[in-house]
Amino acid sequence: MTPLFSSYRIHSYGPNEEMGMHAHDDFSFSLIMAGQYEETIRGRQDTFFPGSLLVCPPGEPHAQRFGPKGLYKLVLLPTCNGVERFDALTPLRKAPVLRTSEVMDIARLHRELRRDDPFSSLFIEGLSYELTGVFARGHSGSGGVWPGYLRRALAYLAESEGSVPRLTEVASAIDCDPDKLSGAFRTYLGCSLGEYHRHCRIEKAAQMLVESRLPLSEIALTCGFSDQPHFNRTFKAQLGLTPAAYRREKS
Repeated sequence: MTPLFSSYRIHSYGPNEEMGMHAHDDFSFSLIMAGQYEETIRGRQDTFFPGSLLVCPPGEPHAQRFGPKGLYKLVLLPTCNGVERFDALTPLRKAPVLRTSEVMDIARLHRELRRDDPFSSLFIEGLSYELTGVFARGHSGSGGVWPGYLRRALAYLAESEGSVPRLTEVASAIDCDPDKLSGAFRTYLGCSLGEYHRHCRIEKAAQMLVESRLPLSEIALTCGFSDQPHFNRTFKAQLGLTPAAYRREKS
């Protein structure tokens, strides 16, 4: 099959960093895996969370401001064939945005990039084509739009410390009915509030394991796990490796 992307890169940004107006020479796709950020592009400003896929056209001025916990994202540069395929689904020059839980599933691309064994290229190629299907399905409906109360809930979760907040706590903080909020997580993200927040905490932990030498117990505490055994079980269930094995593999 003809490749859809020429490169895959993992980018991370520190808390509250800002990037003024700038532009890139090529199209780029960004999959947000942890954190949040605000982007201004084409006269519109919005805040994005894990579960978002953003397209940035070449030569398009845009500015970014990253959240209080920074940002962790996967950046993909499409080939000419990839641009043609995606552009046939929705005009890429309009800097489209897709928000769906399926984007979070495809973010496992970064694990294959870091694994880099003889089979990684097969998984990466398959996930690239899966992304085409997700992109097509999302833009055939309302994949770019989330209700305001759901965005407020995601912002609250992004800034929360410690263990997963209760649904009722989040609903109260954003002045929303709990049943309505629970339904929105299922409808727009395909998971519960707790599952979403757990995914984000594990992605943040994975970032810390690679970018710092902090003890596992400290990372577990920082990411809101009650103890290291709980952290180990949850991390392995999501990424297939224990935190210690993940750090050894990526170091």
